[in-house]
Amino acid sequence: MRTRTRGVALVIAMAMVVLTFGVGAAGAAPAAKKKGTPVLIVVGDTKGTKAAMTMTVSPPSAKAGNVTFTVKNSGTVIHELIVLKTDTPSEQLPIVDAGDPPHKVSTGANKVDEKTSVGETGNIGKGKSKSVTLTLKAGNYVLVCNLAKHYGLGMRSPFKVI
Repeated sequence: MRTRTRGVALVIAMAMVVLTFGVGAAGAAPAAKKKGTPVLIVVGDTKGTKAAMTMTVSPPSAKAGNVTFTVKNSGTVIHELIVLKTDTPSEQLPIVDAGDPPHKVSTGANKVDEKTSVGETGNIGKGKSKSVTLTLKAGNYVLVCNLAKHYGLGMRSPFKVI
């Protein structure tokens, strides 16, 4: 009888674990992830910050609304994606910040200002991918990797939302 009671208790405990992790805090099913127009971005480098870097965006535009950016890091170092809403051309953003989080500096700047950021992926390890879905309004955007020196080495691209 004691073995049977332990077995029933174990089954109940396992069911509680499944219910706890399969149901949201309020007892409802977990919220579905936002889906949006897919945009694939491949970021890369061959020698870290010692050579040019690349960012390939496909397609280079999307309709206003939810946009899902999937970023694949084909490089040798960590990268990221930051989406900036700006009318400044992608190759003309001023390099004025440094550090993490970025702060204004008078010398040694190696990052662009993130004040117009509408979202980001966070760090993406080499050989890894990461996605972020953002709700974007019509307008001009610039996609950048804003780790130290990466923007200046070519990791930037214009993006249009129509």
